[in-house]
Amino acid sequence: MIATGGMGVVWRATDTRLDRKVAVKVLKAEYADDPTFRTRFETEARSAAALHHPGIAGVYDYGAPEGDGPTQPPFLVMELVEGQPLSALLATARDAGRTLDTGVVADLLAQAADALGVAHAAGIVHRDVKPANLLVTPDRKVKITDFGIARAADAVALTRTGSVMGTPQYLSPEQARGNPSTPASDVYSLGVVAYECLTGRRPFEAETPVATALAHLQQPVPPLPDTVPPALAAVVTRALAKDPAERFADGTAFAAALRSPETVAGVAAVAGADESATQVLDPVTQQVGAAPMQRLDAPTPYAGDPATGELAQEEDEEHKRKPWLAVVAAIVAVVVIVAVLALVLGGGGDDDPKVDDTPTRTTSEPTTEPTTEEPTSEAPSETTTAPATVRVDDGRYRCRTDYRDAVADLQDEGLRVSWEQVGEPNDGRCPADSVARFAPNGTLEEGDSVTVFYWGPEQAPTTATATPTTEPTEESSEPTDPSTEEGDE
Repeated sequence: MIATGGMGVVWRATDTRLDRKVAVKVLKAEYADDPTFRTRFETEARSAAALHHPGIAGVYDYGAPEGDGPTQPPFLVMELVEGQPLSALLATARDAGRTLDTGVVADLLAQAADALGVAHAAGIVHRDVKPANLLVTPDRKVKITDFGIARAADAVALTRTGSVMGTPQYLSPEQARGNPSTPASDVYSLGVVAYECLTGRRPFEAETPVATALAHLQQPVPPLPDTVPPALAAVVTRALAKDPAERFADGTAFAAALRSPETVAGVAAVAGADESATQVLDPVTQQVGAAPMQRLDAPTPYAGDPATGELAQEEDEEHKRKPWLAVVAAIVAVVVIVAVLALVLGGGGDDDPKVDDTPTRTTSEPTTEPTTEEPTSEAPSETTTAPATVRVDDGRYRCRTDYRDAVADLQDEGLRVSWEQVGEPNDGRCPADSVARFAPNGTLEEGDSVTVFYWGPEQAPTTATATPTTEPTEESSEPTDPSTEEGDE
């Protein structure tokens, strides 16, 4: 046995056909009887096997033992990587009262970000980036493992108490809210890993998973120590932004910043150059974790630009007049988020609640503009919130994604989804059950309807030539049970 974790046990094994050493991950038996998990697991395993990069541990095979009796747990055959997980290296440094050298950290995590960037370009999000899934070889090369398994677990995580989702200590704010994962979610998780490597502790760690996830949602990131070069600190801080739009877009962009942090710090310095602006004081936060640890001496210095100031923010005059509105809104938001996290991290429902902490009631303010009309008093009016928009694009799904996964992704976006097999024959250019197209494409609103058309089984070519016709063909439909799992993209 090599390792054990929340999803199963990893064994060292020998491929007798190809005479090579491999790693076999046998998943927990509790997943064996769940058809939803098995379908998603097979789809994700195929996607992961298509990834080829020096920084990604290869996936060779998947399946389940055959035989009579109860259903056997599924397994995954992977590349056997000689080395240690980054979590073991961090534990060794922590026990010695040291942290990893900043230059080493930047190099290791840039390699990991490169590998994530390749997956992101293929439309795959890891969803569970953490030190245990980053293997470091003796020659200091990084390989990422467990692509796709986290998403397969998402299919059953919300219906089972204690099921595994993203690790709370490395969970992005949007994952904690139950929103779909994106490449920026992996960037955030890798940013948490970077913070831990540089300081010897995680930025947020509380007594319970819910409290830890709440900290990722609400608490500002504790500043990195002065031993971290300011330019590198600016890169890590940006990766840990609460808003995904403020982070690096994907692994490739994060890798470039880790290799040239001075460039990113220089841009931030220009943005914050106005020294006369009002400065916002950092709120007092409780930092849970070990005290700052002594840094291991670096073999080579790591230079960076001076730290940049925080952007100023003027106080809102209306909040001065009516501070109780902000207080009430904050309390309501906290209550709703706690309820969502209790469901997401503890199990308890099939649907992912969406958090909407935008106040929906407002009162009219007196106007200072001159008017010729008689003054009137208006009762408080209730405003309506415009429906959220969803961008639908079948470009990254066509001929690559199983239609059931596409249905799950669109349902996660709040759309009403139906699916049909296309009428035209499959000439073999696209796999059976893969996405052919969406209708419609473009910008939709939550609650709108969209149809996923998928390819049927491959048909043998015929020598007959079809007669052109202008009459529309009737598409066949193969109704199946809708997928109820939560798919995060």
